[in-house]
Amino acid sequence: MTRFSGDLFDGVTSRAHPVTAWIEAGRLHIEGDGIALTLPLDAIGLAPPVGAARGVVHLPDARELHSTDLAALAALAQALPSRDPERWARRLESRLGYALAALLVSVLVMFAGLRWGVPAAAQLAAHTLPAGLDSRIGRESLALMEKISFQPSALPAARQQALAQQLAARCRQQACPPYRLLFRHSPMFGANALTLPGGTVVVTDALVDLAQHDEEILAVLAHELGHVQHRHSLRLALQGIGAGAILVAVTGDIGSVTDLAAGLPSLLLQSGYSRDMEREADAYALAWLNAACIPPQRFADLLGRLDKKSSGTPSLLGSHPGTQERTGPFQVAGDCT
Repeated sequence: MTRFSGDLFDGVTSRAHPVTAWIEAGRLHIEGDGIALTLPLDAIGLAPPVGAARGVVHLPDARELHSTDLAALAALAQALPSRDPERWARRLESRLGYALAALLVSVLVMFAGLRWGVPAAAQLAAHTLPAGLDSRIGRESLALMEKISFQPSALPAARQQALAQQLAARCRQQACPPYRLLFRHSPMFGANALTLPGGTVVVTDALVDLAQHDEEILAVLAHELGHVQHRHSLRLALQGIGAGAILVAVTGDIGSVTDLAAGLPSLLLQSGYSRDMEREADAYALAWLNAACIPPQRFADLLGRLDKKSSGTPSLLGSHPGTQERTGPFQVAGDCT
């Protein structure tokens, strides 16, 4: 029989009553000054000590018995009915091997969640979010990027209009997702094109200058339309912001839209799209170019030029699959449909 001391709180006042407790015949006995309790073990619960805190034995009528006697509390835990789930948790916690195994499983679960769970959830959320919210995030992202990384385009208005008209003409010949085409000067992004949530596609002056044929620019725009079609920029934002962003998408709480918008520019600048997203956009671009009767080689030519020009600045190649891997399918003559 193990005896241990502790303080009894009667559930009415905050006064601590010093008592002695022990287990006998399947019951917990508690005695002190004017106190004599006998309680069946199935009527009590146990919160074991954590760190320097005392263990707490929960008694009927909101009473509590507090004690620092770890050995006695462990014996009490063993004596509690096996239907108590906490008993098994305490047993697992008390064994180093189980604790290490649980830690390993937790790390693996966390890794799997970040590697596969979060992207899958972000993809689902991106395709279920209302278009209005998507557009709002895009507008706020663009407004922020106008302040930190974009300047008005130096391209002549006629040049911008000609490129926009060429893209619109191709989209009248085949289905294109809704988009908005903008031209901007950006030393930070260099020769680049990027897509924001809501379908805004931004092309930099440096990319237009680098192209040797308008069809090369249209090929890049086809790639960006692939990002629009699959809502990649929104998925990237949701993945970067993490579980909080996914919760916003699932619950419909749009109070954190500004946080999403603020985080997207840095994500686009620092990490870029994932390889899987780039492959999806490339596949869309290849089919689009064939349908538009534009030689897919145009895309490969511009990417090859970008590969030679790239020198540490974010570009279409940033965090993308290797240039050779990407351009291979575009170097095969396509079937003009």
